[in-house]
Formats: sequence, structure tokens, C-alpha cells
Amino acid sequence: MLTSTPAYAPFPLETDETSLGFVETTVYPRTGTARIVARHRPQRTSTRATIFLHGAAGSWTTWTPMLAAADEAGITIVNPVLLDLPGWGDATPAPGDAPLTLDTVCELVRDMALELGYTEWDLVGHSLGGFIALHMASIWPQSVHSVALVSGTTWSVIDAVARPWHGLRVIPGFVLLRFFMRLLAPIQPVALAAVRGLRALGILRFATSPLFRHPTRVDDTVIDALATELRPRSFVTAGDVTRGYDADARWSLIECEVLATKGDNDVFVTDGDLERLARVVRRCTTTVIADCGHFGNVEQPAAVLAALDY
Repeated sequence: MLTSTPAYAPFPLETDETSLGFVETTVYPRTGTARIVARHRPQRTSTRATIFLHGAAGSWTTWTPMLAAADEAGITIVNPVLLDLPGWGDATPAPGDAPLTLDTVCELVRDMALELGYTEWDLVGHSLGGFIALHMASIWPQSVHSVALVSGTTWSVIDAVARPWHGLRVIPGFVLLRFFMRLLAPIQPVALAAVRGLRALGILRFATSPLFRHPTRVDDTVIDALATELRPRSFVTAGDVTRGYDADARWSLIECEVLATKGDNDVFVTDGDLERLARVVRRCTTTVIADCGHFGNVEQPAAVLAALDY
């Protein structure tokens, strides 16, 4: 299904949680120094939460345009919990920390949900966050009530990590970005300074243009966030967690409803990814968002909300 869409990228990112009525909670693992940070309402209305999982080079703020679109449309999102996943935002690991595994990240998300008193979860994931949401649904079916994907990365990214030369033909944007992130990872502080320099010169918007359908129309706050969150080491680790993952076997275990979207100009997710997901997951509905790149939550938030049945 292909949707028609209204105004493009209508909202900026919001970086002040207090203006949204949110408070901040941090949870640490039982071992190690990795952490996860949540922005959420001070009081919960039930034991069921809507948990938002950002992608690589993102943070909790990536979801704020979608919250703004929901407010504008009079849509209530039940107990929203917006996370900074380990390695991103305010959950940056200490230098020298061991690379995180997929299960470690999922366990931290679960621990945060339980810390806040939520035992039932509706998971909304963008890009790699969608991959995490699908894995959580496969291992904790008693807790995950639904999964909503905004350009959730699946088979094309798994294959591109395992076979980069093949991936160049399918999703070249991801393969090339991952290649440069791997080169920059050993010199991350220098790389981050260079990225911010490109931002100051006004060049970063064009360097990141493959991610967006209309890069010149995206708000400056989105480009600022990319300048802050484009972290080579964390990006490489995010791809590595997919290595060797048997998505067909794992995701065929998912019992809840899955609603999956992608942009019609998405450089990381193919139409074939959506078609395969619909074959593997029993209760899956897919939607292609028109006039949209990889960041539907920023570019077409109202259309994404509609496709995700809000």
C-alpha cells in the first residue's frame, strides 16, 4: 500500500524534555558501565507503555516530530517512553567499554520498562531500533503487545554487513556509510570534530542528503542532531549486532501484530524487505510512505501515525 502525504517535515526536533512534560530516568546493567536513559511522564496511567527505540545516529529527540503530529491531530499515545539506547544520546558508553550485544541492549530496554512499572509494551522502532523491537517481540511475547516499524532495518542490512560487495548493489548508501564509519571509529574524537565543522560550514546537510527525500526542507534541528549523534564506534557496533542473525527463524516466532513502514525513497530498507517481513511474520501489515526517505518520523510524521494505526 502506498499512502499520499501532507506537508513535508513540518516539525523541528524538541531537545528540552521539560517542555514536553517529561522527566529523565537512567538504568545501569547488573554488570558493566553501559546505561540506558529514558524520557517519560512523571506518572504512569497503567502498566502498558509505548516505548520508542531510535536508530543509529539518533536519540530520544528523533521521535518528537511524531509526538507533535500526534498532539496536532488529537491523538493520545499511551505512556510514551522515549529512550536513549546504549551508545547514543545521554547513554554514551565510557571509553574502553566492551562492545554491546543485541541481547544486552534488549535486556536494558526491558530493565528500564520494568523500572518504570511497565510490564506490557507497544514497541515503536526506527531503523536499527526496529530490529531491536522485532527481536524483543520474538523473545518476550508475553510482554510485547505490538511492534511498529519506521524504516526498520531487516534483511538488506543483515546481508550488507555479512556481504558488503553484494550490499553495494542493494543498499549502497548503508555500505558506504558503514565503510567510512569503520575507518573513523579509531579516531572518533577527531571525526566528531570534523562532522561539527562540516555542520558549521553548512556542508553536512548535503553530506546526509541520501537519508532524506528533500534534504533542503528538513529543519536545522535535525541536521544539528546528526552532527551530534553520528558516532563512528557506535554506528559500527550497531551494524555488528546483526552479524549471523537468523531473522527468518527468530521473527517467525513473533505472535503480536507488526505494522511496518518505509519511505518510497528509503536508502536502507527495500520493498523486498517489507515483502519478506510480511511472509515471515504472521500478523504483519506493510505500508510505503510517499515522498519520504529513511526518516519517516521526521519527514512524514502524520502519514506514519496513520500507517501505524494511531
